[in-house]
Amino acid sequence: MNKGLIPTKLTDYNIYNENDMLIGTDGETQLPDLEAMTSEISGAGIAGSMEDPTPGYFGSLELELKFRTISEESGNLAAPKAHTLTLRAAQTKHNPADGTNLQEGVKVVVRGITKSYSLGKFKQGETTDTAVKIELSYIKITRGNKEVLELDKFNHIYVVNGIDYMKSIRDLI
Repeated sequence: MNKGLIPTKLTDYNIYNENDMLIGTDGETQLPDLEAMTSEISGAGIAGSMEDPTPGYFGSLELELKFRTISEESGNLAAPKAHTLTLRAAQTKHNPADGTNLQEGVKVVVRGITKSYSLGKFKQGETTDTAVKIELSYIKITRGNKEVLELDKFNHIYVVNGIDYMKSIRDLI
């Protein structure tokens, strides 16, 4: 990380489906929340109770893509099979020392199966607001040339900034 640079915004992005640009999104993609699976623990030595996160285990990971119309691209995502998507973005960092803005690349690769295909609405002269929700089993985030996060639910992989938090579990099972 360059000290002194202030991250300001996502400048622009595109979505690619198996290396072909996905055309027709409405400019907003909802990325998943990573919410750890927990179990409540209490008893001797604990003042009350607490939710104890299970390292590397997460609840549902949902990606939502919105489209302006019922398009070929949105329709292809309705197929009941695994879809791999790549989101490539440029995000702005401001350098307050000299007043310049720099761009940094961000790449998010996801894989999952469509769980919802909302056709939207028909209204004369307006978008249909078609939406696709994909249940993810895999996500990998790269910023610049650094791998920031990788989660693979089926292969017990959870890596954050180069630390593999599931390795000891994989080695034991």
